[in-house]
Amino acid sequence: MKQRYAFFILILTILTGSFGHAIDIKDVTFKTANFGKVIFSHNQHFRQEGIKNNCKTCHNAIFNLRGKTRYTMADMGKGKSCGACHNGKRAFDLNDCIQCHKVANVTIKVKETGPVTFSHKKHLSAYKCAVCHPKIYDMAAKKPATMAQMEKGKSCGACHNGKDAFKTEECIKCHPVKDVDFKLKDSGDVKFSHEFHTGMYKCGDCHVKLYLPSAKNKRMTMAEMEAAKSCGACHNEGKEAFTVKENCDRCHKM
Repeated sequence: MKQRYAFFILILTILTGSFGHAIDIKDVTFKTANFGKVIFSHNQHFRQEGIKNNCKTCHNAIFNLRGKTRYTMADMGKGKSCGACHNGKRAFDLNDCIQCHKVANVTIKVKETGPVTFSHKKHLSAYKCAVCHPKIYDMAAKKPATMAQMEKGKSCGACHNGKDAFKTEECIKCHPVKDVDFKLKDSGDVKFSHEFHTGMYKCGDCHVKLYLPSAKNKRMTMAEMEAAKSCGACHNEGKEAFTVKENCDRCHKM
């Protein structure tokens, strides 16, 4: 009798453990083309009021396991798939994008000036995702907006207009600047200090009308500078700054 009782307890323990394991379903990762990975946690949803380990709450009433349909955010906004619960009443609203979509800093490669880092964290402290996406910045767009386009109110320029946020012409707030070294064979090397010059002038005073920030930029001769080109536009007989005709040691490391 004792053996039968012990065997019954053993079977009950195994069945209980099996049931507990059955609802410990792994997370599901959805890959999105432009908004990173979305991780759906079964365990987190099982604990919610109104579900309580009942898989049939979602399957197959809301989400068909055998269906191959991928629901868009527009579909969800109409109450399909996740949107059946995530409507701001039963669960957080779909507009709270970062609850599901993991955001990080975005590095935008700019050949002429170096990489620009866009901070989602900083911008999300003041704005919601829908303020920018997709009407101002389309994640599917492969070509970034130019500075000229931003100045006309496109992309970043929609807010960085001097009213809602600093103007796009305040370049160094986004573009990293550093000293530029010019290697010269015939005379001492020249180091151009962005920090020193941006303390007195705006980036637009030089770029692009005097000097193109590009690797293909033509190297100016001293004769051309004396004719008011490149550095010579300001270093002009001492009117705005010391003249390039003299004071050579102020730039060239002798």
